Order: sequence, then C-alpha cells, then structure tokens
Amino acid sequence: RREINLFPSLRILCSIAERVYTVHMDTRRRIIQCALRELDSEGLGGFSLRAVGSAAGLSAMAVYRHFKNKEDLLRAVGEEAFAAYQRRVADIPDAPIQEWIRLVGREYVGFALDDPGRFEVCFVLQTQVERIYPNDFRAGKSPVISLMVQKIQAAQAAGQLKSADALEVALQLWALLHGMVMLHRSGRFSLNRSAFLALCDRACELIVNGLSCMRVQPVRANKRTGNRRSR
Repeated sequence: RREINLFPSLRILCSIAERVYTVHMDTRRRIIQCALRELDSEGLGGFSLRAVGSAAGLSAMAVYRHFKNKEDLLRAVGEEAFAAYQRRVADIPDAPIQEWIRLVGREYVGFALDDPGRFEVCFVLQTQVERIYPNDFRAGKSPVISLMVQKIQAAQAAGQLKSADALEVALQLWALLHGMVMLHRSGRFSLNRSAFLALCDRACELIVNGLSCMRVQPVRANKRTGNRRSR
C-alpha cells in the first residue's frame, strides 16, 4: 500500500493558522490604538464600538469578533495603557531613594504630558483594570506601587528613611503628583515643560526630605522659570 506523507499538509495548515493569528492580533492592536485615540478626542461619553470600528476601517460586527462589548474593549485598552506606563518605570535605572523617587515622579508627569490618552485611561477613567486602595495595593496588584513600596522599605531598613507605612508614603507621593498633573491639565499653570517638571521635583522632595534620616541636597528652583504653557 502507498503511504501518504501528511507532514507537508500539516506544515501548510500550521502556516495558514499562523498567518490568520497574526492578522487577528494585528487587527486587535489596531482597534485598541483607535480606541485610545477616540477616548483622547471624544472622552468616555462619546466612546462606542461603532465609532472605534469606523476609525479602524472596520464594521461594528468586525469589532465584536475581537471584543464582546464596550466594557471588554475598555478593559483591553486599560491593560495596554498600564503596560505602557509600567515599561516607562521599568526603564528607570537604580539610584539612591531620593533620586529614584524623583525619576519615578518625572516618568508619571512625563506620561501625562507625552501620552495624555493613555494617562487618561490609566488614572482618570474607569476601565475595570484600575487598582483600588487598599486591598489591590496590599495584594501587590500594582507593579509600579509595589516596586515603590519595596524601594521605600529597603531605604527604611538601611536607615535612610524614617519608619512609616511604605504603602501610605507611596500613595501620598502618587496623590501629590496626580494633583499637580490634574491642575496642569485644567490650565492652572503657566509654565513650560522643564519648569513644571522642576516644580514637581521639588514637591516630591518636600515629602522625601520629611522622611529622610540624612541631610539631602535640595533641588534648587530654576531662576529662568519659563512662562510658556507645558506641552
């Protein structure tokens, strides 16, 4: 009897399946990117699968093949936005605690200035991905806050920072920077980018210096403070 070699057919089927998966994932990514732009321009009130599909060049039914409903798409957008922010923080080099916190603060403010759509999704809108204090943070569900807590605890153990609840310290720093950013977004600062970042540096410094067991060289205000609006 003549034997049939099935391996070429299997290779062909695997190749077709791989191409179909690639197209599927590319389309999914395109929908998420269009959803981010829609949220940035229209806000949550004008957000719909139909609008996102139109922006992506797809029918509403095509969008439904990738996302069950608007909430499912919002969750995917939230996950993508948080991943983008986490990559920024992960790239921060190791440094003494005062400098590391300053750099984290810069990344948070820079994220708000450079990528307002993703910032909105992460820290303003409800996408069912946001972490809720205290349980989610105590459980370590926020990679950035968990990393900050670990850094603070290590500095406390080394005698560099005073004893305090590390999570509450991280929360206070986050709340301070978020308040600065939201005031900036509402047009309450007439500062250029570098001047606004320096102001945020000094705001973080006030909290860290209050907890420091060491004498810290203060960040001096730039005498040439700009008066152009930050971008």
